[in-house]
Amino acid sequence: MARKKVTPESNMSKDPVLSPNRKVEIIGILVMVIAMLIAISVITYEEGDYSIISDTEISTVFQGDDASVNRVRNGLGLVGAYISHAFVYLFFGYLSIAVAFIGFQYGWAIFRHKSLSRLQWPSFLWFSGMALFATIIGWISIQFDLNLDNFFGVAGLSIAKLMLTIFGMYGSAILLVAFLFILLLLLIDRDIQLTIDRIRDAANMFREWLDQKKADRMVVRENAAIGKATQNVASSPISSNTEVSNLNSDADADDEGSLTTSKRGIQPSERKRYVVADESKPVDSVKTPPLSDEVNISLADLPNHSVEQERWLQEQAEMKEKIMPDRALMEKEEDEIQIKVYVGEEEEAAKARDLEREQRAQSIPVIKYQFPTIDLLDNPPLEGNEIDFEEIEENKKIIMSKLKMHGIEIIAVEAIVGPTVTLYELQPAPDVKISKIESYANDLKMAMATRGLRIIAPIPGKSAVGIEVPNRKRQTVYIKQLINTRKFVESKMALPVAFGKTIENEVYMVDLTAMPHLLIAGATGSGKSVGINTIITCLLYKCHPENLKFVLIDPKKIELSLYRYLQKHFIATLPDAEEPIITDTAKVMETLTSVTKEMDDRYDLLKMGMVRDIRSYNDKYKEGKLEEDLGHRHLPYIVVIIDELADLMLTAGKAIEEPIARIAQLARAVGIHLVVATQRPSVNVITGTIKANFPVRIAYQVASKIDSRTILDTMGADQLVGRGDMLVSTSGSMIRVQNAFVSTEEVERINAFIGNQLGYNKPYYLPKVEDPNANGSGIPELDDRDDLFEEAAKVVVLHQQGSVSLIQRKLKLGYNRAGRIIDQLYAAGVVGPYQGSTARDVLIADEDELFEHLRNLDA
Repeated sequence: MARKKVTPESNMSKDPVLSPNRKVEIIGILVMVIAMLIAISVITYEEGDYSIISDTEISTVFQGDDASVNRVRNGLGLVGAYISHAFVYLFFGYLSIAVAFIGFQYGWAIFRHKSLSRLQWPSFLWFSGMALFATIIGWISIQFDLNLDNFFGVAGLSIAKLMLTIFGMYGSAILLVAFLFILLLLLIDRDIQLTIDRIRDAANMFREWLDQKKADRMVVRENAAIGKATQNVASSPISSNTEVSNLNSDADADDEGSLTTSKRGIQPSERKRYVVADESKPVDSVKTPPLSDEVNISLADLPNHSVEQERWLQEQAEMKEKIMPDRALMEKEEDEIQIKVYVGEEEEAAKARDLEREQRAQSIPVIKYQFPTIDLLDNPPLEGNEIDFEEIEENKKIIMSKLKMHGIEIIAVEAIVGPTVTLYELQPAPDVKISKIESYANDLKMAMATRGLRIIAPIPGKSAVGIEVPNRKRQTVYIKQLINTRKFVESKMALPVAFGKTIENEVYMVDLTAMPHLLIAGATGSGKSVGINTIITCLLYKCHPENLKFVLIDPKKIELSLYRYLQKHFIATLPDAEEPIITDTAKVMETLTSVTKEMDDRYDLLKMGMVRDIRSYNDKYKEGKLEEDLGHRHLPYIVVIIDELADLMLTAGKAIEEPIARIAQLARAVGIHLVVATQRPSVNVITGTIKANFPVRIAYQVASKIDSRTILDTMGADQLVGRGDMLVSTSGSMIRVQNAFVSTEEVERINAFIGNQLGYNKPYYLPKVEDPNANGSGIPELDDRDDLFEEAAKVVVLHQQGSVSLIQRKLKLGYNRAGRIIDQLYAAGVVGPYQGSTARDVLIADEDELFEHLRNLDA
């Protein structure tokens, strides 16, 4: 029977008249309209309307001959009179309009396809405020006999009467004030302690402002007193005989300028210059000429002197003493090299709704899925990006003096301040050899008393040498600072990952599909597990579960266990798997073999679809150009994360290397990507086959230079300072990045947010492989059993040790034949699987059980 070709035109006839999204939007509009009608009816409430409609029969209304209906003054007519009577009279008076506001917010949220859970807290506050204020107005109306019935309604009056009856006038008043205070605190912030701290900080700021104002007024008074004093000096008899106006002229040495007074005289030898401030200008704006030894006069010698004048003179003298050494120091340092300090600009933060808009654009109406919100992430502390200029200047002097001591001339220095390290870019003289600077790395490290100093000689693309010096005060980069940027929000990458920030404070973001695989190494506690959490968190914020699946392999059993809640959304697993996270090393080989089978099946689909990559295939499938009857389906990206490769290599041996190498070599085009991490980057773990297929590698702090060479092919990772400090090797370049910090609490909140949503009916199942061990390790068929098979089985059961060396010794066989016999015993169920350096487990207890087992095997 010929298959019918499915085209986009034929699919259009099967589409529903209204899509689920359109239905939701229509419901949202109707809810907003109802809320607006309720608001109009409450605002136009009239007390006499209900008495009119209560005496009117419904039948006469539809006949149109009841004139009493025309006397209803409510804006919504008859319906409005009923609604307003229920809300204003029976409920909480005019305050019942809060119900309309809440309803409008819910309608808008439904119309914009937003989660209604966000409105639970605002709705609670609206209802609480409505009931509280209605009760307060009712209490006031009862106590002071006021006619405010329309502002509290029957409900508000009843609550007020009940409180007066139970607690009395004073008790009810205290409770109402307490409830009002609590409501105000909750309106400011859900955390009451945080609100109190904010109020206290505001009070302290106000107190500081008052103190500053008081200090400013004191300065103004002192300036006025100084101006008055100088004016008195200028008008004194001394000033008439002194050359006050000639401050910048040379002193006249003739006897004509001698000073004489009737009471207190100043001899010519005691003649000094002094500065008189202009009263018309503020003292701060007067440009005082340079102080010298000549500018000295005791105001006590002048008439009308005051304490303020003496204080001013003392400050001038102290200023002179400070200025003279500073000038000498400045003149001495003019010839020294000045350092230029640069700080990279922070990435532009995204707007409040940009992330939601981009996430909604990726929404796929297969399941009702909501992306995690930015509120689930912790806010970074308000510590600011402060620069320690003293530290920079001190480090610069140490570097310059140490290099100058060894005859290395530097002609320019620039400093780029990053969150973890500061990069000092040194421009050496033309005759300086770069290797000479590199040889003094340990000397610089000892002189600066720091660990983690790294020399880049030269900086790629620049004619300068870089020296990376760790900052004394490191700044933590939080994941929210990366995800809440326009660079990440507006990214069109298929699998975007924002690792952290570079020295220039630039967000370092890569596309996992372009890598296409990632190899991570780092010592214990260097930040490797946090880096894996960063990768997963970034992908969860940008990818829909229809487009992304994870295969999580965690031999340590605790690092990735938090992601088990994503089973019905993002996890791909085997059909018979007991847990979504693969923690049993015996299942790892089967899982990786299943992934290779998935890879081969996808290549067959791409071949039938005549496309070259997964993106083109999915676009073609979405357009209806591929028939589902032929097995075509939407292909999500699959990210395989292995948290500890060293443990797998120890237990599974070289057999684990083959599927990893196959996936790394071929899986890029079909959307399968590997992220492999290990804390022991030795050549036994990161073999040449694995290393050759991972062009992008990340190294956190490692223990030795050998480990750094193993992972990066160069030194440098041993000089990192830990806690997320990492080197990224890609396309022959090396970039130093401070990894973003993701806390366990943040991961739990994100997983709980996604896990509580309705997911798919079943997880994404990988294809079942019947016997991956037989296919992967070359175990022969039992029909081709060795002549010494039964004798070898007796030896193994007798000694209860399944090892090749035992069979070699007892049966005097070579290694290859003994190895084949062990494989046959494993296929027959006599011994267990391979366990690395440990002997295989023997599954048969004694010879009688062995004979029975072999008899059943032959039957």
